[in-house]
Amino acid sequence: MTAFIRKADLSRDRADQRPERFAVGDRVDAQVTSIDKAARKVGLSIKALELKDEKAAMEQYGSPDSGASLGDILGAALRGAQTKE
Repeated sequence: MTAFIRKADLSRDRADQRPERFAVGDRVDAQVTSIDKAARKVGLSIKALELKDEKAAMEQYGSPDSGASLGDILGAALRGAQTKE
């Protein structure tokens, strides 16, 4: 079975949508976006996984109404974890 990731699905950031970042055989975390049984192909997306993870973090650590960015929220969570140690 063949799996592929379209260039636009390599990352949320356009600057990181460079195929040369990866080599054939590299292991990556990605979300399955399509399955074509007849052609035996699987479509994958790193971008979709990043968006899903960000949405989950926002639900767990904050809300879009709070005005905080994901970086602010994760930074606060990491600082809280460091002070507990």
